[in-house]
Amino acid sequence: MGSGKTTVGRRLAANLGFEFIDLDQAIEREAGRTIASIFADEGEAAFRTLERHALRRAAAAADVVVAAGGGAVVDPGNRRLMKESGTTVWLNPEFETIVDRLADRPTGERPLFVDPERARDLFESRLSSYQQADLRVDVGADEEAAEVAARIAGLLEGERCAT
Repeated sequence: MGSGKTTVGRRLAANLGFEFIDLDQAIEREAGRTIASIFADEGEAAFRTLERHALRRAAAAADVVVAAGGGAVVDPGNRRLMKESGTTVWLNPEFETIVDRLADRPTGERPLFVDPERARDLFESRLSSYQQADLRVDVGADEEAAEVAARIAGLLEGERCAT
C-alpha cells in the first residue's frame, strides 16, 4: 500500500513491452464497485477471495506485469503462485514515504489505512511475506517511477514479473 506498485508496474510493463494488470483495478472492474465498498459490505475475507481469483487469472497470462495489492502476498498460496508465474519484486520505500503518499488520498479509499500507527503495524505484520520476494528494490523518497522501472527492467532482463 503506497509503495508505488501501480505507477512503477505500469512503466515497467511499457519498458518490457508487456501488458500491465493492477489486481485492485481488475477486482473493481469485475465486481462493479470499489474495494472500499467490498470491504464495507462484505469484509476483508470476501475481498481476499476476489483477489485470489484475479491473481490466478493474471498469473495465467503471458508477458504481463502484475501489481498485486499489499496484502496479496500474505497468503502462502498467492505467494507460491506468484513465484511459480514469474519473478516477484518487493518495492521498498521508507515507511515515512508510504505514509506521505497515502496522506493525500481520500478518506476511505484505502480501507486498511486508518492512521500511520495502524498502518505501521500492518506493514510490520506483512514484512516477512514481503521479504520472500525474489528481488528487493529499495526506493528513494524522491526517486521517479521511471527510474525505478528502468532499474527493475535491467535486473529482470525480460523475465515475467509480479510486483
